[in-house]
Amino acid sequence: MRIWTAGILTIFFISQLLPPGSSLVYAEEMSLRLPDLLAELRSANPDLLAARKRWEAAQARIPLSKGLPAPRIGVEWEEIPRGTIKLNKATVMYQLIQSLPFPGKLSLKEKVAIAEAQAASAMFKKTEWEVTAMLKQIYYDLFLLDRRREILEAQRLWLEQAAASARSGYEAGRRPQTEWLRAQGEFMQAENDLNVLTHQREAMAAHLNHLLNRSVHAPAGRPVVEGLEPVPASPSELVERAEQSQPDLLVFKFMAERSEAAWKLSKRERWPDLETMVELRDPAMGPIGPWDLTLALVLPFWFWTKQSYGIKAALYDKESAEAAYQGARNEAARRVHENWHEARAAYDTALLCRDHLIPLARQSVTTALASYQAGRGSFPEVLDALRMWKEREITYEEHRVMLEQRMVMLEQSVGMPLRSEHKEST
Repeated sequence: MRIWTAGILTIFFISQLLPPGSSLVYAEEMSLRLPDLLAELRSANPDLLAARKRWEAAQARIPLSKGLPAPRIGVEWEEIPRGTIKLNKATVMYQLIQSLPFPGKLSLKEKVAIAEAQAASAMFKKTEWEVTAMLKQIYYDLFLLDRRREILEAQRLWLEQAAASARSGYEAGRRPQTEWLRAQGEFMQAENDLNVLTHQREAMAAHLNHLLNRSVHAPAGRPVVEGLEPVPASPSELVERAEQSQPDLLVFKFMAERSEAAWKLSKRERWPDLETMVELRDPAMGPIGPWDLTLALVLPFWFWTKQSYGIKAALYDKESAEAAYQGARNEAARRVHENWHEARAAYDTALLCRDHLIPLARQSVTTALASYQAGRGSFPEVLDALRMWKEREITYEEHRVMLEQRMVMLEQSVGMPLRSEHKEST
């Protein structure tokens, strides 16, 4: 009985000396710092690199949209003698032909290209937020797995001593066999739970390495998560910020602007372009010999079937893009409100556990142990008190992680950081 009680007291009071997030079992593992991982992600993630190159390509296409159509150079043989192919008897004329679009067409093409580049920039930011959010989610999942392992390891050590005490008591005839069998079963279950968590952590670490473009077998250190931090601002304030910075929303906004510019350009297609042609006659007559100038209009002759339907299609695209943009605004507002309230609920629950439920559970364990030592209580009461304390600890860790993961989703919904990446962990 004394060995059993001493084991309980040792595990319990050692656990009180450990600050949240610390470990005795896995202290040899290297700390995994979120700012370092984010810096590595931005420089190594292939999806992020591909999105950046698409953005740079879209930027490079802006100057192309402002250029005139390529000129044409030709040669004309005039007055070839009838019935012959004697080109040397003909008059040679050299041609330079340049098409000049109707005023306003090139500027609208430039607006289309600029809107496409802005959309590509927003898509790059969207990809950056997506892979960043995924990395942070995995980081906090790893932290929770490590905290669960610590709690289960403490439980396993205690159950190992309990099983040994129950066996010695059973062999001495002081305890029933069922108590020994129960303690042995609890110990075996704890061993298996630890093994399952170890495999889950390896799988999570492989996902982290995949995002960082590492070998999937590379070791992952121990994440460090700071204490509780309140949820910032209010949903209405964050919705206003999202209007200016949320990448998904900006993509729809820029595509709506592109569709409007394309619609205006399609209306300009009903107007004729100017085509110029300069002809220089036989160079043998001198470098400044006689030359001809031809001006021609490129008439949109089939406007009633071609340009008219092009305008109608562009108008439908414009209206569709505007409706999609409004839908994206509604979706952004919904996501902000949902994630903000979920984060606030997790914060309130974690705060309740930390400040009230865990201290009460610890006091309950202390009281149950003292009563058990004095011969007034029973071991099931001690077991129930310890289990309640561990449940409170796990609930606290789960909601602390839930808070940070919801904050990650909230940052993604707003399109801007709401937590400092460089704070020292506590």
